[in-house]
Amino acid sequence: MCRLELAGLEKTYGSKKQEKRAVQNLTAGFAHGVYGLLGENGAGKTTLLRMIVGILKPTQGQITCDGIPIGQLGGAYRNLLGYLPQDFGYYKEFSAVRFLNYIAALKAVEPNTAKERIEQLLETVGLTEERNKKLKTFSGGMLRRIGIAQALLNEPKILILDEPTAGLDPRERVRFRNIISALGKDRIVILSTHIVSDVEYIADQIMIMKHGQLIKTGTQAQILEPVVGCVWNCIVPVKTADELNATYAVSNLRNFNGDYNKNNSGEYDAMNVGNHGEQVEFRIVSREKPHPEAVEVEPVLEDAYLYYYI
Repeated sequence: MCRLELAGLEKTYGSKKQEKRAVQNLTAGFAHGVYGLLGENGAGKTTLLRMIVGILKPTQGQITCDGIPIGQLGGAYRNLLGYLPQDFGYYKEFSAVRFLNYIAALKAVEPNTAKERIEQLLETVGLTEERNKKLKTFSGGMLRRIGIAQALLNEPKILILDEPTAGLDPRERVRFRNIISALGKDRIVILSTHIVSDVEYIADQIMIMKHGQLIKTGTQAQILEPVVGCVWNCIVPVKTADELNATYAVSNLRNFNGDYNKNNSGEYDAMNVGNHGEQVEFRIVSREKPHPEAVEVEPVLEDAYLYYYI
């Protein structure tokens, strides 16, 4: 097991007059397990990951692995890494097995070891039967699975995944999450995403990033704790809906016609459709009660994500 430390990390672009700070004074530590890095597009997640894998150099601060700066480790550090970038490049005319052999050669994996490893990984990602098919025939989900396989060829101790489920359908997203969950048992896995469900069930630690800074880090329970008492459900007439939508952070809404009652969770169930005209049900994240009829409900991670971005 290795330990990754980021200390006072910063990355700026441009001149002093037009300086853009993509990452600001970021400090964090990683041991084994799955780390879900959450943040909206432009929060600085990709810049941070590129610094961790050594593609970008920090403007300030330091990254160490087991106490040694990664720049001093050189090739020894790269041998610890597996990386799946958001824009995954591949050769369309290569078959899956040929592509993995090519990547294994680039990573200096010994040929006999590579052959055995490739067969294991194809089974792990569920592509054994497609091993000889050209990559240009693969779906988006299959290509992301090949991306995971290539990242794991050198049995990395640090696995970096940037928006790995982008463009996947729900079934492929679930398959991908299950693979990632199993990988976190004996290595560091850092999974960057803006899709909350990608990390909700598999991340040991959740890190929320905003404007280049980590604004909250912890287990899911620790992330949710400050949000208790700040999530509300209410049903209002359509004429009130626009005002609420413009004033508060809305995590969910639905329209329906009819009566409603509260269930055991304090939320509302529609019934007797057609009796009371059109209504709008809101789930709102707010530190104050957003409407006289609003009832407090238990927060989930998506609510917390909105809370920290209010």
